Amino acid sequence: MENIRFFHVADLHLDSPFTGLKHLPREVFDRIHNSTFASFEKVVKEAVEREIDFMIISGDLFDEEDRSIRAQAKLLKQFQLLHAGGIPVYVVHGNHDHLGSHRLDLDMPDNIHVFDKDTEVKQLITRNGEMVDIVGFSYGTRHIRERRIDEYPKAVKGRYTIGILHGSEGSIHSSHETYAPFTIGELLEKNYHYWALGHIHERRILHEEPYIVYPGNIQGRHRKETGAKGCYEVVLGEHHTELSFIPSHDLIWETCTVSLSGALRFGEVYHRIQQAMESLGGENLIEIILTDEESLPADMMVKIENGDLLEALQSDSEGQGELRWVHSIRRSTGSTDSRERDPFKQEVMGTLEHLEAEEWKEALAELYEHPSIYRFLDTIEEEDVITLIEETKHLLEGKR
Repeated sequence: MENIRFFHVADLHLDSPFTGLKHLPREVFDRIHNSTFASFEKVVKEAVEREIDFMIISGDLFDEEDRSIRAQAKLLKQFQLLHAGGIPVYVVHGNHDHLGSHRLDLDMPDNIHVFDKDTEVKQLITRNGEMVDIVGFSYGTRHIRERRIDEYPKAVKGRYTIGILHGSEGSIHSSHETYAPFTIGELLEKNYHYWALGHIHERRILHEEPYIVYPGNIQGRHRKETGAKGCYEVVLGEHHTELSFIPSHDLIWETCTVSLSGALRFGEVYHRIQQAMESLGGENLIEIILTDEESLPADMMVKIENGDLLEALQSDSEGQGELRWVHSIRRSTGSTDSRERDPFKQEVMGTLEHLEAEEWKEALAELYEHPSIYRFLDTIEEEDVITLIEETKHLLEGKR
């Protein structure tokens, strides 16, 4: 069998609301809000230029069940570009964009192949005549908690077989909700040439030859999704596979640690932070972590704690060509900050930041079990927790 080349993409989360960032200046927020679209545009541009055989999207094209007209129209435009480039696309829908969610009946080009809620096999013949079986299913509802791997047929000899699965591998510790669980052993039993996974927003290669891969999402959506984001180009041979990471992020969430050892003046602190930010390169959304700040005078600590330093850094960023935005400043673990001098803030933030997934469920149990309310609520996701924490911080700090 000759080599085939395809893109493995997952977790686009188009039109992510970035709820916890709505306090930002309009120009900055708009740039962040558009970042998921810009990222997918980069993916499509690369796919067309590289003339790949096909593309796989392993779930969560949209961020919301009630997907916006804008998001659907932008996705359609990119699909049309892939159609013009002769690139078929194989799509499963995940928990965020399940088939039961609200969507428009847009006329998709005939290169788009969407999997049904029942596991099925779609067949493809590549430009060089290789036969490929692609196996997968879309979420019919938001919550698929049962194992679905038994529904996947074993590979047929003499052709490539690729599995698509939006779900959770049993050994991975993740704050993501557990959906369609599976084990590596269960996947290997199918004798597929490649497993294209989705749902986990970090790049993870669970197995090689055959490769079992989470490509992560294409654009970080909050401060915990740091670093480069993108997809994989896969060159698949009968006995060998090559993976190349394709960066697609429009903005990178970064953590920047700055030592204030020996700093005595505001200008010196400001200069050290600016130097550290410049070393990052690119366009970033930055969390500054201050260390060795014990020598700072009391009046300097006040300027940090009351937001003067953050405001100065943000003001300096506005209006510049490249976006390099400091979204928060915090002191390193072990420091004594204003929150620690305010027992109420300390207790609230400490409790929120250390709650595990099950504890969040327990805390919200009264709402979820209320006979008049429960049917309007979805399971709380990782991004919902982060949004709650960020908005609580802004309330406690007196920000809007």
